[in-house]
Amino acid sequence: MIIIDADDFHEGNHKLPLLESLHKENGMVFNLFTIPGLCSQHFIREVQKIPWIDMIPHGWKHNTSREFQWCSYPEMLEYLDNIEHLKLTRGWKAPGWQISDASYRALLDRKYWVADHPENNHRRPGDIKAFLCNPEHHFHIGHMGGHNINEIELHLERLMEMRGEFKFIKDII
Repeated sequence: MIIIDADDFHEGNHKLPLLESLHKENGMVFNLFTIPGLCSQHFIREVQKIPWIDMIPHGWKHNTSREFQWCSYPEMLEYLDNIEHLKLTRGWKAPGWQISDASYRALLDRKYWVADHPENNHRRPGDIKAFLCNPEHHFHIGHMGGHNINEIELHLERLMEMRGEFKFIKDII
């Protein structure tokens, strides 16, 4: 089973033609950590029609990798309330892996799972479901905010060679 996930998906940074070619080549499905504050509702609705893409919230506007590092419990609940109408998958990934303890509690209370980094294992509440991203299958859609060595286009040869059963995180967690 192979889980492919990518950060920083939004209306101005989507690479949908490239993702489609990868899907057609080997049946790959994509877990896209989506920045809702940089997407129109129309864009989200259109992408949600694509059966090989799952959109998962990834911050609000991702102005910084520390956008949710000090988020309070009420602020996180307000954020979740504000994105509820978008009907994204009930998972969440903090920009830059930087997440407050209060955000974890709010996500747990609202029954969200979290995509997380092993360095947070000691902090994450035991009851929250967590997906630990595999560095071999974790990418960035583009060079948002600077150069990313794991930008998806820099790894096309390896991606095109992947074969196996591709899954959505929501189906295994």
